Amino acid sequence: MTQQPHDRARTGGSDPRWRLSPTKIVVAVLLLIGIVVPLLVGTYARVEPRFLGFPFFYWYQLLWVFIAAGLCGLSYVLLKRERATFERQHRSTTSGDAR
Repeated sequence: MTQQPHDRARTGGSDPRWRLSPTKIVVAVLLLIGIVVPLLVGTYARVEPRFLGFPFFYWYQLLWVFIAAGLCGLSYVLLKRERATFERQHRSTTSGDAR
């Protein structure tokens, strides 16, 4: 049975899926890296080295598009794995309940 919004209010938001976990901290750090590093102008404010004739600025920023996409995908996989683990544990603890 799924929890209704009014049920969540009564439990005080004690749903373990909303608790901070090491996986969620890692995901936050990964996403922050993908956002903050491309904004650090000092890392790319130069022309050399060139790659296929493109100045460093262009290919570096384009490289971060792919890196950020990879970080987002990795974050998704980590959170999906954590949720699957939670559901597996939750099912095993509630399977003994007679309803």
